[in-house]
Amino acid sequence: MQRTPYYELHKKLGAKFVPFAGWEMPVQFSSILEEAKEVRKGVGIFDVSHMGRLFIEGPDAERFLNFLTTNNVEKLKEGEVQYSLILNERGGTVDDITVYKFSKDRFMVVVNAANRQKVLEHFNNFKSDFDVSVSDRSGELTQLAVQGPKAVELLKKIYPGVENLRYYTFGEFGGTVISRTGYTGEDGFEVYIPAEGGIELYQKLLKMGAKPCGLGARDILRIEAGFPLYGHELGEDMDPREANLSKFIDLQKEFLGKEALLEREPKRKLRGLVLQQRRVTRQGDKVYKGETLIGEISSGTFSPNLGKAIALAFLDRDIKLNDSIEVEIRGKRVPAKVVKGRFISNVAKKTK
Repeated sequence: MQRTPYYELHKKLGAKFVPFAGWEMPVQFSSILEEAKEVRKGVGIFDVSHMGRLFIEGPDAERFLNFLTTNNVEKLKEGEVQYSLILNERGGTVDDITVYKFSKDRFMVVVNAANRQKVLEHFNNFKSDFDVSVSDRSGELTQLAVQGPKAVELLKKIYPGVENLRYYTFGEFGGTVISRTGYTGEDGFEVYIPAEGGIELYQKLLKMGAKPCGLGARDILRIEAGFPLYGHELGEDMDPREANLSKFIDLQKEFLGKEALLEREPKRKLRGLVLQQRRVTRQGDKVYKGETLIGEISSGTFSPNLGKAIALAFLDRDIKLNDSIEVEIRGKRVPAKVVKGRFISNVAKKTK
């Protein structure tokens, strides 16, 4: 299994490791629940260097990405970040990504760790029709997520000027790329930095009071924020519109997979569930209204910030908010209420 450059530092910090997408990653340092709480009230550091960082460069870079992603890359200004999807010919999701525009002929695409090689091959399959190069530079940069309401206070002391970044924009600070993005529903930043500088940054942030956090807390936080996870809310045979991602699909332009989307209507809708008991439901558990099967769980957890068990579920489209339903957990029905898919979101979308 692969390890990030922060592995030895994680060991010294007492991390518990788990295998994830071919990587040995820290799942927790202290308590998963306490780490998730800290990110909502202070600041946490996540090592997400296992994710892929692909660079698309050349005269046709913008046109290439606009064809292979669902959002409109042509609307991006230099220094902006865009959430988007890569679809296959069937309209299923190859991966969900973020696109960074350095210039019209230079972009960085950040992909999920489990899909890095697949996306790279997908891009290479289409690049012959474009004047473009595709390079995997995942090993050249590490990636740290500094997340929480106090993230800007800490990071601006090391990188003056980061406080001026708006949500979903990025800047270069002495060779380090920093974006005001994240996967927690909190304000925060993602830092792309060579390993040596990254370890120094990590240690500085710890001394300033940041808490090291693992993948366990990250999963709780993204469920609280209603963010999809590939393999749960997204997949090769899953319609991304059912995961409430239609706003990231620009049907006014041409892109791979568009025709397949237009040939069908979404059958389900991703909703949030609040369980009436503290029992945690997991992916695949069935959801009922009376004796009628109406859907299934895609992700579930116990939210330490809400003090409740919550879940994301694909439900029939006629199910409404506040409907009372039941989730079958290990043979027992647990009552729950249907809510919007976003339980907590404190992200500062109007940052100046």
